[in-house]
Amino acid sequence: MRILSKLTGALVVVAIIVLIMAGCVGTGGARGPAGPQGPAGEVGVGITNASINSNGHLVLTLSSGQTLDVGNVTGSLGPSGDSTVSAGSFASVVPRVEPAIVRIDVTVAGGLDSGSGSIIDNRGYVITNAHVIEGGQSIKVTLKDGTTLDATVVASDANQDLAIIKLTTSRADFPVMSLGTMADVVVGEPVMTGGFPLGTDLPGPATFTIGIVSALRTYSGSDYIQTDSPINPGSSGGCLVTLSGRMIGILTAGITPPRQDFEDINLAIPINQVSAFISQNVK
Repeated sequence: MRILSKLTGALVVVAIIVLIMAGCVGTGGARGPAGPQGPAGEVGVGITNASINSNGHLVLTLSSGQTLDVGNVTGSLGPSGDSTVSAGSFASVVPRVEPAIVRIDVTVAGGLDSGSGSIIDNRGYVITNAHVIEGGQSIKVTLKDGTTLDATVVASDANQDLAIIKLTTSRADFPVMSLGTMADVVVGEPVMTGGFPLGTDLPGPATFTIGIVSALRTYSGSDYIQTDSPINPGSSGGCLVTLSGRMIGILTAGITPPRQDFEDINLAIPINQVSAFISQNVK
């Protein structure tokens, strides 16, 4: 809460300016000393509460009844601010999630297939798609630092398109992806995908792309999170994360009907299904 106390004094001024620009009339109250809430004047506006919501946003409640969400005023007081996410918002998330994202290379009859995955246990358990490891004769996993380790299949369910593999190592200090809940999944909210499109054909670090949650959808009998963030070959099994750095889905497929020009319709397996699969198979 020390961060909130330092920001509150400055945000009182911001809130008052926004309200004036949105058409609020009357003389603003005198600004009080920095603290949880400066004293408001006769028709001034103060801050009555400050909190962090499930998406990691700073939310201020004003004495007028409106709320201020990271610079966006919501409620009946004029138009809300621009909801576009700046690049800097996700820049702070990448260093937290990237160490837990891995590339998975699977030797199959006639060649090599690649996909992505996320470490979900510090002993080296990795969640990915069942179709990524299907038919694999051997599995190798590449970590962020370039280390390559063998892996074995712990569980695989083709119906859910989920699989868990275990790195062949005695290490128990692997970085772990933070798991969200369905409460973190909000249609219209910004999200980021992380994975390894093109596999070994695009060597180097993971690729991150931003988008939004486009819909919560049932498609071909299964539930999905739909996003406009692209899912390319090799990205399958990668993660869908929020601005708070919590994984809310496993990337599974992009919808590209043959001979039709469809774009930005991509699907991720919802986190409630992923979490249940992990609980059943990682002990």
